Amino acid sequence: MPIDDPDRILALLRDPNVGSQEVADQTGLPRSEAARAARLLVGLPKARPEEIATLPPPLSAALLRAAVAGDQLDLVSGLASSADKTVAKEAKRALHVLRTRGVSVPEPQRAATPPPAPLAEEVFPSYASTVDGQGERAIWIARNVPGRGVEVGQAVVSDVLGLIELQVGVLGRKEYRTFGKEIGERGQSMGVAEIDPGHARALVAEARRRNDGAGRPAPEGADGWLTRIGPGTPAPEPAASLPPLPVEEEALALAASGGLHTLAMLRGWLADEGALRALATRLDELAASAGTSDDAGRASRVEGAIAEAVEAWLDAPCRQRLSARLFTVGVHMRSMGLADRAAQAAAAARALAAGVPGRDVPFAREMVEKAFPNRGAATPASPARPVIAAQRP
Repeated sequence: MPIDDPDRILALLRDPNVGSQEVADQTGLPRSEAARAARLLVGLPKARPEEIATLPPPLSAALLRAAVAGDQLDLVSGLASSADKTVAKEAKRALHVLRTRGVSVPEPQRAATPPPAPLAEEVFPSYASTVDGQGERAIWIARNVPGRGVEVGQAVVSDVLGLIELQVGVLGRKEYRTFGKEIGERGQSMGVAEIDPGHARALVAEARRRNDGAGRPAPEGADGWLTRIGPGTPAPEPAASLPPLPVEEEALALAASGGLHTLAMLRGWLADEGALRALATRLDELAASAGTSDDAGRASRVEGAIAEAVEAWLDAPCRQRLSARLFTVGVHMRSMGLADRAAQAAAAARALAAGVPGRDVPFAREMVEKAFPNRGAATPASPARPVIAAQRP
């Protein structure tokens, strides 16, 4: 039967003629633990309580006896505070016996009381509108302010100019939840949807950096507000989030992309005002020189002028901007559950980036054509930029 008496085990560990294998055989414990106990015994004055406490109970009890016999009172006191209840109990008993003999022993070290776990801060949702035709969008970011309510920052960012507007106020928690419910109900028509709070903060921080390059000062108080809300987590690149579809599906999505303009959130997308005014002038010229031309010939010349205007407008920088905006719109639409529409926006974005002629990209072509509902009219529908304020509370 394995021995478990601490004094007998201590005698075995001290016997230079007894190896660790024999100690293991007699105690029924692993040889590695018997060897570790022997090493700790040799260097007992330098041993740490946690090293002894992690030995199997018979071995830790034997070394505790050695510590008591060798007046290693700090070590015994440390063992009395061990998380191992068996070791701690034996050490406390040893200290008590020593006290009854008049020995001055240190009090067992009390484990520090762990600080209470911090209360999880309530996280409020953030929202964002889709990107408009000028590359602008509204973003709402909420921050819990203990004792005050919810600090709400309403920012308008531009992919060209940076952070262009900022309003910050405090709402009650109930008020902000009501706002979130209302904005969610009208989100399909306004293009507003919930967005990851970290991504929202990253979008505004990126826009703020863009101010410096654009030479446009940030709104008053913007830097302080950005410091309060903390850094964000950049979202994956929109283009990478919407990979190309199989060839036939990609072609169908591109062909259907003109239909995106029927959505309320994209009705304000128009070509640059300069391009539309130049086309209006050209249509005036065609109307003045029409004479007795047949309707078919006149229509052909008008459509040709429109096609030329589309291509002139879509220079390399314009294609790059429009493609990036459409990818962003696609990701936003997907988050709103509009997967088919997201695919159409992404297909148009890829076509523009690849240099496909504007006449073959229905979404881009419609940005010019819808400004001239009557092809023979010389004056385009007003290309006034969409009012993003309509998407704010």
